[in-house]
Amino acid sequence: MNRIFALAVSLLLISGFTTAQAAPLTLEDVNVIKQVVTVRMSPAGDRIAYLLQVPREIYVHDDGKPYRELHVTDLKGNSTPYVAGEIEITNIAWAADGKSIFFLAKRDDEADFNSLYRIAMIGGEAELLFTHVNSISRVYPSPDGNVLAFTATDGPPEKSEELEEKGFKAVVYEESVLPTKVWMLDLETLEATVHDLPGSASSFTWSSNGGRYAVALAPTPLVDDSYTSRDIHVVDAAHGKVQSKMGSVGDLSSFAFSPDGERVAYIGSVNINDPRAGRLYVASSSGGERRELVSEYLGHVENFVWSDDGNVRWLGSRGVYSEWATAPLYGTQSPGPAPKPGPIIRTVHGNPGQDVVAAIADTP
Repeated sequence: MNRIFALAVSLLLISGFTTAQAAPLTLEDVNVIKQVVTVRMSPAGDRIAYLLQVPREIYVHDDGKPYRELHVTDLKGNSTPYVAGEIEITNIAWAADGKSIFFLAKRDDEADFNSLYRIAMIGGEAELLFTHVNSISRVYPSPDGNVLAFTATDGPPEKSEELEEKGFKAVVYEESVLPTKVWMLDLETLEATVHDLPGSASSFTWSSNGGRYAVALAPTPLVDDSYTSRDIHVVDAAHGKVQSKMGSVGDLSSFAFSPDGERVAYIGSVNINDPRAGRLYVASSSGGERRELVSEYLGHVENFVWSDDGNVRWLGSRGVYSEWATAPLYGTQSPGPAPKPGPIIRTVHGNPGQDVVAAIADTP
């Protein structure tokens, strides 16, 4: 098993890491291994927020999921815990100005749903901002800092709890699952409004000016549709109106606008029969034919970050190793030689125009 850690990776040095000899893993080690499960580079590129997954102490804590703590490190590895202890944080996002971090957690054991909190980088107690009528999946602060988008379902149907207490606990097959919607939370009034979109939402990203957003929508919230029928919709943020679709087919992974907002890059499938998203495509944000950036790649593209309007930096896994490369927007990139042994990079997060990205990687 591998130990997972957070690091700032220089784009010039990413191929220069070496793997140290690993000590044998004991049975006792398995119960105490901590793992970094999420990383987010700050807007200024000088700090990394990450979620540290901490196992429950065996025979001491009650049975349940591992705890997830919020920590922040600078690029030299000086890390500070911001929200730690017996808590499960499920999602984090930097505020646009980099002065605070939003996070989702259920801090009250008696609460039915999680809540949105904000904690300042100067320290202090986290501030409870908002509780929805159901659990919130993920949060996405707008570039101007005025609005926070989040994905969540509506509240349970009226009288459902009352009916359940009376013995009516029937679940209608493929009809009881609620669609996930996109909501806009005004950070001044803390009032949320929903956008009426054609499908069940999952992933989401803002354009750099905040005038539009892209969201993955499936026809229904059912599992089969989430694997085979999601497409990227570009939406006017002010009115919630769909402007265009990317025409993605089959499985779909991450996506993002180019810095100028003219294009959308995404990781998708070759066709509906492709069992896993792993091809890197780009298309006009106003709609149009997609183009593959790394053709004939004998592996899977796992993640990417826009370098600038003309280049995309991508993370791939080929064979048993990972690789980090840049694909120009104009022209087709050759995959090149197979990657060399080294730390296995699992995911990256960064901002256009910056020299470093945050990464989760592991070694023996």
